[in-house]
Amino acid sequence: MNMSISYLNDRTAIKQWHSYISDHPQATAYHNIAWLQAVETTYQQQPVLLMAYEDGRVVGVLPLVIMRRPLMHNAICALPYCDMGHALGKDLTITQGLERFAGEYASKKGFTQLDYRNGSSMEPIPAEAMAKYNGQKITMKMPLATSSDAQMASYKSKLRSQIRKAEKNGLTIKLSHKTDLLYDFYRVFSHNMRDLGSPTHSKCWFANIMTFYQDKACMAVVYHGDIPIGAGIILMHGTLCSIPWASTLAQYNRLAPNMLLYSHLIGVAADHGMQYFDFGRSTLNEGTYKFKKQWGAVPYPLLWVDLCNPVSSSPQGTGDSAIKATLIQIWRNLPLSVTTTVGSRVRGYISL
Repeated sequence: MNMSISYLNDRTAIKQWHSYISDHPQATAYHNIAWLQAVETTYQQQPVLLMAYEDGRVVGVLPLVIMRRPLMHNAICALPYCDMGHALGKDLTITQGLERFAGEYASKKGFTQLDYRNGSSMEPIPAEAMAKYNGQKITMKMPLATSSDAQMASYKSKLRSQIRKAEKNGLTIKLSHKTDLLYDFYRVFSHNMRDLGSPTHSKCWFANIMTFYQDKACMAVVYHGDIPIGAGIILMHGTLCSIPWASTLAQYNRLAPNMLLYSHLIGVAADHGMQYFDFGRSTLNEGTYKFKKQWGAVPYPLLWVDLCNPVSSSPQGTGDSAIKATLIQIWRNLPLSVTTTVGSRVRGYISL
């Protein structure tokens, strides 16, 4: 087995990458070159393509991003701004070889940290193992029906009534595979991120996501009259749909905009032939976990490790520090114009 290192200016490597991941069962939308293109174009971070070959054929890939961080040690992440970026290979020997190669590459380049986010498990967490994941970050996935109508019919009556509640409250929704909803999407998203105490991505990030993913991305905005109050984006690859961003404005949550948002985006995924819907990262048995569970999602493990220090790596999902909690509180009280401007400038240096 031979290993190679390529970059986004290598068209041959990109073509081979696309071909390999197109039908790999563990590939996600984040493995799409579009994600790396958006990273590089928006935040000028450096994507690196690790590829394994046997007899001239690609047998495995691992996407990396070199994170340049002012006032901090530079690091490598697989992958930033999302939950996972694991190695893909024809077997475990290949994926483990790519992981070792990535660690060696990082060390040779002088990096002391390589955040590796492994979401490759095809099996949910068994009931008897749940206690092991208490307080840990997991991802929530559910199987999809063959159409949006069939998907709606599969829900329990209580869930359908919650969706109808949003409709009865006069909420409407718009969907697009382009950037025409970007302004309204960003109004909701940036406001919600401020309220959560988290720096927001730049508007250009979302514009680039929609541009590079094309029909594999769908943006949705929920309205109360003419006011955007909920927003989300799904990304599709193979048979898996992921929802990396979903936001609602807290003062309108009584109208159930999140129910309308998710029901429509899940329906889009089903109508596009997706077989699974990944709701994204949650802490086991806490708020967002319970929201996702009601749709029929079950927990899958997320195994995050520092490949430069795999033995001494601390498990992800540990509690927030007092300093972080203080910073979050300060951020929540800043004017929206400040958090949007400053957040857009610093967000690219934050890998989560």
